[in-house]
Amino acid sequence: MIKSVSRVLKCLVGLAFLPAVLLGQTEQEQEWTRLIKEADDYSIGAKYDSALLLSNQVALAAEMEENYEFMTRAYFVMASVYYRIRKLDLAIDEYVKAKETARKWGNESFVVRADLGLGVVYHQFGFNALDESHPTYDTVQAVLYLDSAFKMFTMAQEYYMRNAPDNYLMLAYTATNLAGNYYARKEFIKSSVYRNEAIELYERVGEKSNAISHTYFLGSTYLQHFKLDQKNHRPYLDSAKHFLLFSHVKSLDIPLTEVARNASKDLAFVHQYLNNTDSALYYWNLSDSLLIEIYSSNYEDRVLEYRAQYETASAELEAEQQRFRALQQERNKRIVLIISIAVVIIFSIWLYIIDQKRKNIKAIAAKNEELNKQRIDELLQQQEIASLQGILEGQEQERKRVAIDLHDRLGGILSMVKLHFSAVEEKLPQDNPEKKKFLTASELLDLAAGEVRNISHNLLSGVLAKFGLVPALKDLADRINESGEIKLHLIQHNLDNALNGEQELQLYRIVQELISNILKHSEAKEATIQLIRNEDSVNLIVEDDGKGFNPNEGIKGGGIGLSNLKARVNKLNGNFHIDSGKGAGTSISIDIPIIND
Repeated sequence: MIKSVSRVLKCLVGLAFLPAVLLGQTEQEQEWTRLIKEADDYSIGAKYDSALLLSNQVALAAEMEENYEFMTRAYFVMASVYYRIRKLDLAIDEYVKAKETARKWGNESFVVRADLGLGVVYHQFGFNALDESHPTYDTVQAVLYLDSAFKMFTMAQEYYMRNAPDNYLMLAYTATNLAGNYYARKEFIKSSVYRNEAIELYERVGEKSNAISHTYFLGSTYLQHFKLDQKNHRPYLDSAKHFLLFSHVKSLDIPLTEVARNASKDLAFVHQYLNNTDSALYYWNLSDSLLIEIYSSNYEDRVLEYRAQYETASAELEAEQQRFRALQQERNKRIVLIISIAVVIIFSIWLYIIDQKRKNIKAIAAKNEELNKQRIDELLQQQEIASLQGILEGQEQERKRVAIDLHDRLGGILSMVKLHFSAVEEKLPQDNPEKKKFLTASELLDLAAGEVRNISHNLLSGVLAKFGLVPALKDLADRINESGEIKLHLIQHNLDNALNGEQELQLYRIVQELISNILKHSEAKEATIQLIRNEDSVNLIVEDDGKGFNPNEGIKGGGIGLSNLKARVNKLNGNFHIDSGKGAGTSISIDIPIIND
């Protein structure tokens, strides 16, 4: 029951916080509105990296302009993403920021919505803490979370009752949350009061499905209250039976299969307690049938067909009973017919169950075969990645060896030659006609020595070795922007001392090769490198607005292929995600874990 309430609470996170584009917006605000809408669509479509990237860009840009409205809207999107991926601590941070900026914006409605979102997150924390199988199981802490959620829900309800009493949908949501909160505390009478209120509000706005669902929750609440003290709470069993039966019938008509199944299970318990064995067995069987229907898309028609046949047989039986005294022989024939129909129905159900089991066995066998193929593919990929890692390590060692040889050996030789040239130069008189050629040769020698140093530093990533990853990437971006081929942006946040030297070198190589592929293949006008430090990882996102590609086909024409990228990322114990399509640009996201010494 609590899980069902939790699913209802989730809908608050996805409320449409964003109104339509308003007249009078600046071009910048219209662009932000478009990006926020796009980020919200990404979130709904489970493209969470893209949703966070876009909303974070809007938040940073709005913060620079001190535009609290769009800071608030961006924080709401990020909070909804973090709630969906169950990073509840981060969701709370975003809702708190949204509440603060909504106050600065002067929009009390958004302040209340932020409180409502916080209440939903706190309720989820409390729900987790009540679950004995959850790592955070702690009944004392659960009460604290539920108290915090209750406070938020109550403040939201008071606000809407005071300022928007005709906003029945938001009032229904707050009543639903309060009912779920009391249910989690096992205060079932208070829960039923708010559940009744929610049902009435949903009916006012035409939310028929929600009204029926919460009618079931109301019946289940009365049933739970009865279970607390079966001797003294008998009247609640009658209330439970009434609401469960009503929701059961209505949910079959819509249909709401999961609600119907839950109502069937609870009705089976009610009749079992009342010693109505036949009715209890009927509802248990119906519950099992509805469970099969939930997991079998084509079973619904068969259940309806059997139900119609059953109702027809019942009608015939009733007609026969009415003519019993006058048509005794006809009645017997009818009974035989009904029994035959029942046998056919039972036999048909039995055949259907056997057929479903056979199909399930085949499906499981096919699934196992597919899993075996996947394991083989994974082993081959692991071998390929291990081989590529060896090649990459060899390349780095070779670069280092060549750089050292150039710097120490060839550079040393050139320095000695320069000393000899200097000694000869001092002995040549100023009027010697060959001195000008000698000086030219000396300058060329200096130029050669400089080129040797540059090549050596490039092989060893000189800026990276001296100053670290961020200055090296800035230097890379400056050199690419000077070429005029593409506009390259670098965004970084809180990256100081996050990675060790080997991680920075590997990450720099990955960026080099990704940018190289953008220049060679993407036909992009702009690209962005974004490095953000999270709690236990560093997130690299490289995006471009080019023609995109099919990740399943890889990158054609050489450069770093997807296998090489996997090898480098695997060496860092990281993971990556590619979001691209033909004509839609490319976004590559890589997470590298931070190694704490």
